[in-house]
Amino acid sequence: MIQPVILRDTKKEDWQKIRETMLSRIMETFGTSPVPLSPVKNDFYEVERYENYGLTHIKIRYHVFDDEWSDAIIVLPENLDVSKPVPAVLTIHGTNNVIGKYGVLDVDGTPRRAYGIELAKRGFVTFSPDQYGFGEYMKTEEGKKDFDGFYEKYPDWSLRCRRVLGHIRAIDVLMQLDYVKKDSIGAIGNSLGGGSVMYITALDERVKCSVLSTGISPYYSNVYRVIDKPHNQYLDPQVFDVIKQAGKAPWELSEILSLCAPRPILCLEPFNDPYNPYVAETFGCIHSAWEVYNLLEVPEKCAAYIHGDGHDTVDDVRDMAYDWLERFLK
Repeated sequence: MIQPVILRDTKKEDWQKIRETMLSRIMETFGTSPVPLSPVKNDFYEVERYENYGLTHIKIRYHVFDDEWSDAIIVLPENLDVSKPVPAVLTIHGTNNVIGKYGVLDVDGTPRRAYGIELAKRGFVTFSPDQYGFGEYMKTEEGKKDFDGFYEKYPDWSLRCRRVLGHIRAIDVLMQLDYVKKDSIGAIGNSLGGGSVMYITALDERVKCSVLSTGISPYYSNVYRVIDKPHNQYLDPQVFDVIKQAGKAPWELSEILSLCAPRPILCLEPFNDPYNPYVAETFGCIHSAWEVYNLLEVPEKCAAYIHGDGHDTVDDVRDMAYDWLERFLK
């Protein structure tokens, strides 16, 4: 059973201390990043510009840390007036190997996850990055070798934290674009992308509104999926070591969700998800986080839509997601 984040007698004024203690405990398992997880003015440059689906696409490369860079596609809304900044949305792909960022930009190939295109058609600037371990870099021998040797090179770090750092740097780029409204940045993703949205929203308060689809896989019910494959992209060694020694995870996803409060989050979760079949715990995580939102007197900013369409976002579910982003970012 998912344990509550707060107790019934918790007071609103108690939350900040609870949050700080919880965040510290979580960050201990993220390992030691070689650079701080804080905003910077990072370098980026345009690789190419082209038109697709009637929209301008700008492929960029942006600096993450040391000698590591990442690729992304910025999609501009039609008739953008650069003198009038508009909201932007980080659109994060799921587990898709070398496809990477194009998984959220392909109306023909992945029509139910083409968030980067559909949101741009609704007037948002969209930013679709390659998550670390996916995309074009993984087409190269250098990329494969780098990813496979991650824990050899960074034994005290974690892949989860490396991806968070990449997304922080993506937002750093958005903050430097004149046509982006800096206080109206959102995020959306499905599957691994949904989980990544959850983490970046929890850890970077520049994200003002989020939609996470099929991204909540509680340790309580899903550790069986990865416990036989420690130190892989789904279970970081720091978490695995605690589970192995204590018999339970050091924290639960209800706590990560709670760190997003009071910023709006919409959780899209199905009953029939083959990758997360034990849905009661998933719903328990959302409810536990909602109790924090309720404590902070913004219960309307934590919402869930439970559907039966599997590990995907069908048309009406995407419409709901886009309406949520428009409601709080526009």
